Amino acid sequence: AVMAMRVRVPPGTPPEPVPAQLLPCRIQHDGPAPVAAFLRAQPGPGGELWASFRGRRLGGRELPLPPGYKGVVLKGGEPGEPPLGEPGDPQAGWVTVTGSFEAITDWGADAAPLPGQGLARALQWGPLAQAV
Repeated sequence: AVMAMRVRVPPGTPPEPVPAQLLPCRIQHDGPAPVAAFLRAQPGPGGELWASFRGRRLGGRELPLPPGYKGVVLKGGEPGEPPLGEPGDPQAGWVTVTGSFEAITDWGADAAPLPGQGLARALQWGPLAQAV
């Protein structure tokens, strides 16, 4: 199903910068979490990051977003709020920008993700598509 979404940007100050983490696991939680209390990264000799999460060793790399790109954190509409969109369109909804980021820390289990692989490779597609 296709769902129309509208994005709300709160007026005033820009969205708060937040750290973005891509973990090699699934976490059964949706919402704020004190990540800094559980994921304390230490720099490694090759520019990688090392941490542990729930007793598992993680290796990571901070990947900046391509020039001209900015990541945003979106929050869905609250239950009971009317949807936006065309009148009578039950599929229309809205999201609100609650944060922003300019880099993503990509974590791997037991080792840092290889440069130029996985997420690092995916982040190359935006500028490539723009060039084509």
